[in-house]
Amino acid sequence: MADESTPRILVIEDDPLLRESLVLALERTGHLVKTSDNEADGIRIAEEFIPHVVVSDIHLPSGDGISLLQALRSEERTALSQFILMTGDRANSGVRSGMDLGADDYLQKPFTMEEFINCVKARLSRSEMILKAESRAMDKLRATVSRTLPHELFTPLAGVIGLSEMLLEDLENLPPAEVKKMVKDIHDSGERLLRTLKSYLTILEIINNPPLPGGKVPLLAAVDTRTVINATAVSIAAKHRRGEDVVLELAEVGLPLSKSNLTTIVSEWVDNACKFSAPGMPVRVTLTSACGRTILQVTDKGRGMSDEQVREIGAFKQFDRPHYEQQGLGLGLTLTQHLIERTGARFRIESEVGKGTVLTAEWDQPSVGSGP
Repeated sequence: MADESTPRILVIEDDPLLRESLVLALERTGHLVKTSDNEADGIRIAEEFIPHVVVSDIHLPSGDGISLLQALRSEERTALSQFILMTGDRANSGVRSGMDLGADDYLQKPFTMEEFINCVKARLSRSEMILKAESRAMDKLRATVSRTLPHELFTPLAGVIGLSEMLLEDLENLPPAEVKKMVKDIHDSGERLLRTLKSYLTILEIINNPPLPGGKVPLLAAVDTRTVINATAVSIAAKHRRGEDVVLELAEVGLPLSKSNLTTIVSEWVDNACKFSAPGMPVRVTLTSACGRTILQVTDKGRGMSDEQVREIGAFKQFDRPHYEQQGLGLGLTLTQHLIERTGARFRIESEVGKGTVLTAEWDQPSVGSGP
């Protein structure tokens, strides 16, 4: 009977005979296995099952292993799952893209069951190493840092400390490819920590420095507004390799925002849209002005948010520290909400699970605001 210590493996393969063979081999070696034959169902199962290892074919009905990998890496609960790509493509172009995006290993079809089981065992060993390192680092942080430090700071910090300790302790025994991947993981954790700290400190600054009554925000010129939105959206799309997916429709209109604040808003919104929608799905960035209203929107056709998730973003608006510590709420959308409402605009989130999200900032009089 399986327990918490039993390795959990998710196999995503549309060939029923191969899928059945892989499951049989895994179950014979003591693994708990779940399966899927397509990308969407695979993502749903992964979010519920939280597998230690995901084994996926590159070519899947209604999607592929690459977009599946991106979706799982963007979710905190599945970000650390080891990911093995399977391919029958001798050119290996998909494998190279997958490895660049964070896949941990690959199997070239046809392969033997012994090769398959050995590959899974190697990934399980890596998964156990990472979890132990991060757990140890987290214990140290809890013992030395105030419990009021937010979850979003703990997680990447634990990654930096845990992975660097692994390198220091066992560097001479690790293969170069493994060292390179661990260094990349440390760098990514550091980037995440820096971004979170910036957002956290900016929100504190906004809360501690309310706008002066009657204050006005200078209107950013229309040409500068378009330039900032365009450059920021293109940059974020390129980071996600989604350049062709992002559609810009920008009217000639200014906004009561500084260049840095507008950059932050567009960056956070487009980043969320790219992370939580599949490659090939459009991400639309629009700026319109009509009937005395100016509206900035980012729309995606991605995973969407539940009503509860949307309410949690609103709950953090007042910087409810106890709630924040318990829930580990993200800072990005909350920061943009503060920046937008500080100018007298309205911030809205319209989202439906499985259909996508629309983020909106709406100004009645874009030339007038109430703070920087």
